[in-house]
Amino acid sequence: MLLLVAATGCESQYQENWGRLKPGLSREQVEHLLGPPSSRYEPRSEDGKTVVERERWQYGDNLSSLATGAMFPGEPHPHAWVVWFDERGQVAAYQSADWAGGRTGP
Repeated sequence: MLLLVAATGCESQYQENWGRLKPGLSREQVEHLLGPPSSRYEPRSEDGKTVVERERWQYGDNLSSLATGAMFPGEPHPHAWVVWFDERGQVAAYQSADWAGGRTGP
């Protein structure tokens, strides 16, 4: 029960503060605002092909979305809240989970 309460508290933090995201925020500012992400994806290539184009943090992952991310790391799971960072480590874009209305930013 305590884990459920703790998990719910974390979830409400990023949901409550999601509207305060804006382009240009640093990683540190995002983590202060939303808390630690449930998953992180770093830019990478395999066999000369880009697998993950830019750094991405996801919030609200569950076992299913984490498994999907392990198999298909290039695309965010539609049920996760996503923040993309540019090469300077600043927010470039963001998108809420599809079930939450998919609010996006640049």
